[in-house]
Amino acid sequence: MTWLGEQLGRIADEMPERDLAAKAIEIHQRRRRNIMALTAAVVVVVTVLAATVGVRALPAEPRAAARPSSPPELSTIRVGVVPDVESAPVYVALTKGFFAEEGLTVRPTAITGPAAAVPSVESGALDLAQTDYATVFDVNEAGKRFKIVSSLYQAAPGSFAIVVDAKSKIRTMSDLKRKRIAIPNITGLGLLALTAALKRAGLTLRDVVLVERPYPDVLHPMSNGQFDAALLAEPFVTLGRATRGTRTVDDVMTKELASLHTAGMTATDRWIQANPRTLAAFQRALAKAQRLIASDPRQVVEVLPTYTKISREMAAGVALGSYPDKLDRAELQRVADLARAYKLLRRPADLGSAVVRNG
Repeated sequence: MTWLGEQLGRIADEMPERDLAAKAIEIHQRRRRNIMALTAAVVVVVTVLAATVGVRALPAEPRAAARPSSPPELSTIRVGVVPDVESAPVYVALTKGFFAEEGLTVRPTAITGPAAAVPSVESGALDLAQTDYATVFDVNEAGKRFKIVSSLYQAAPGSFAIVVDAKSKIRTMSDLKRKRIAIPNITGLGLLALTAALKRAGLTLRDVVLVERPYPDVLHPMSNGQFDAALLAEPFVTLGRATRGTRTVDDVMTKELASLHTAGMTATDRWIQANPRTLAAFQRALAKAQRLIASDPRQVVEVLPTYTKISREMAAGVALGSYPDKLDRAELQRVADLARAYKLLRRPADLGSAVVRNG
């Protein structure tokens, strides 16, 4: 028997026959409305629950970019640096913990100049080293396989200078004829800068005597007369002026050398191929420090006294250039062209083989 039949039988004794069908239909309609209301309520509950679960599953804020799944091949690397303003991003990255964030322990090692670091990088005693671009072009022309992996520094007025002792009678570059001039390495950017400065005064390298001497070992010997002038980079220009009364004879980063990109980091082809994740981690940390310096140049003033002998007060007066976080191939080509024009290179430099692929 159907449900409707049961209902008719139950109420047949209680109602007149003519009302029987109408009553049964009313009961059926009421039951159908109840079922539909219950179904709607269930749908609402399920929808609310689903929405709640969905909301809970969403992150509270966007996630940071994921780090590489694999750590650097090397946890500790040795980096050669010249103790001047050019190397400041390395020390900012160290003090701010940027290398540590990338899983790297960086051990800076003082070098006397880019050319002096070449044998140490080549032998593996150093993993990377501060260099100037002219030096890389020069050693590669001699058959070595070095690559520029990061930018470091762009010169500004006053950041490199030819200086003399306070008692010197030398007043102009022309007065340097047959004089002894100290230079960190007798090759690379220093030689390029000195050659250009001498040419503006009508002199050549044959008119002077070069003495190879690193920046920190210049001021005292010059005051004792061991040489007559020196090419210095900041902060040694400021240090000499403040402690020895030295005078600037020529601001070398002018004319065709104005705003020159002077320094970067280098490594051998072999090391780069063996340690791509290590290099990428180093590049990220260094670039982060350079961007921080760009937004707050006082970062350099604060870090300089930690790796040079300059005081915080003197550091505030140092002539600073800028710290580009990316290699500028047009600027590298400019250095290569200048090195070729001043006969530091016999052939045009091959930038394709001198710059790391992702640089």
